[in-house]
Amino acid sequence: MPHDAPAGRPGRLRRANAERFAAVWVRNHVGPGAWPAAPVFDAIAAHYGAPERTYHRLGHVDDCLARLDTVAGLVGNRDAIEVAIWFHDVLCDAGSRDNEVRSARWYLERSAGTTPRFRIAVCRMILASQHAVPAVRADARYMVDIDLAGFGHPWPEFRRTTDLVRREFPHKSDAEFARGLAPFMRSLVARESLYATDFFRERCEATARRNVAQLIAEWRDLGYLEQ
Repeated sequence: MPHDAPAGRPGRLRRANAERFAAVWVRNHVGPGAWPAAPVFDAIAAHYGAPERTYHRLGHVDDCLARLDTVAGLVGNRDAIEVAIWFHDVLCDAGSRDNEVRSARWYLERSAGTTPRFRIAVCRMILASQHAVPAVRADARYMVDIDLAGFGHPWPEFRRTTDLVRREFPHKSDAEFARGLAPFMRSLVARESLYATDFFRERCEATARRNVAQLIAEWRDLGYLEQ
């Protein structure tokens, strides 16, 4: 869903690189049977670099890692959140309802060498990025807010993000795309707060609500949604 603007051009990446991934991976996956970092990163990069992806690319991971760095002093298990960020969109088929579930399983298949507690924490946060229900645990709240922070970008950037997401659904008409995405957006702004943490609520909430209202109005004016 739309949560950031960059399309993931390699020249813009500062954090979503092999070195950073290797650092967090080897800190936490060191026991018997642990996968080396390099082939795991190469597989992750291949998925995010698939030609049909225009938004859910390494650029989105890069932006999420930047936000994590900003709130690092506020979270409990920073490494678990970081690993979840790397994996949360690794499998992302347009229109599929189980991308996060499959992404969590994909991580589990490669998670030998870590503790059950770490493995559970990572999977819990990957699944939280479905945004189906408000997150309860503190780190999961930061995870979902990091993922949705782009809703609070200035309107032109938010609108460009929506266009990037739109391009991942070439099999749908503009009206079908709008009708498919609008319920998700409405479900977020129907909550008492779109953001689950004070940090992101204070910085993103008001702008995010304006952006969603403006986009819904635009789609109504174009006849994609009922008045």
